[in-house]
Amino acid sequence: MRLMRALRIRSAVALAAVVSFSVPAVLRAQIGHLPDRSPYEDFKIGQSVTVMGGWLSVKRDLADVAPQPSWLAGLRYDIGVGGPASLFVRYMASPSERNLLVPTNTKANRVIGTPGVTTHLIDGGLDLSLTGRKTWRHVMPSTNVGFGLVSDFAKSDTGAYQFGTKFSFNYGFSLRYLPRRGPQLRIDATNYFWQYQYPDRYFVKAADTTSILTDTRNREAWRSNWALTAGVTFPIFR
Repeated sequence: MRLMRALRIRSAVALAAVVSFSVPAVLRAQIGHLPDRSPYEDFKIGQSVTVMGGWLSVKRDLADVAPQPSWLAGLRYDIGVGGPASLFVRYMASPSERNLLVPTNTKANRVIGTPGVTTHLIDGGLDLSLTGRKTWRHVMPSTNVGFGLVSDFAKSDTGAYQFGTKFSFNYGFSLRYLPRRGPQLRIDATNYFWQYQYPDRYFVKAADTTSILTDTRNREAWRSNWALTAGVTFPIFR
C-alpha cells in the first residue's frame, strides 16, 4: 500500500512538472508566432479614387430598343464613415448602339437603323466590408447597395420612343487587393435595375396586323443589367 501511494505521489508530481513546463512553452509559442503568421491585417478605410473600366451587359427589353451590351468606363470615390462601412459615389458611361423602330412599318421593315447611344450612370450608396476593418492576405471582400440615375440624354425618336432620365437602384459585390503601400486593385460586379416605358404607338397594329407590343400591361417593364468592372484605386488624404 505504501508503495502504491508513493508511486501515485511521484506520478502526480511528474505530471504537474510536465504541465508546468509545457503550458508556458505553448503560450510562448502562441504569443510569439501566431500573430505574425495571421493572414489578417488591420486596414484603415479612408478616402480613395478609382479609375475603372469593364463591360455593361444590358438585358434585352420587351420591345428590343435597349442599348446593346458594350464596354464602359468611369470613376468612383469612396470615404470611410466608421467601422467596416464606407460611402461611395460613382459615374460610368457606356457607348453603344440600339435599334430604331418605326411602329407603323411591317415587322420585316420595322427596324430602320442602329443609331449610336451612350448610357450614363451616376449613383451612390453604402459599401460594407465582409472582413471588418481587416484584410485577409491583403484581400478585402465587400457588398454594397446604392441608387441613382441612368440616362442617354436623347430626345424622342421617329417612333416616339424616349429612354429619358430614369431612377435606378443596384446591389453588388466587390473584391479589393490592398497592399500596404501604393495603388490598390478592385473588381466589382453590380446589378443595376431600371424601368422601360413604351409609347402608345408601340401597341398599334401595322398593315401586316403585327405590333411591337401586344399586351398593354407591358407598357412599363423593369430590367436588370449587370456591370463587371476592374480598376486601379488611389488612396488620398492619408
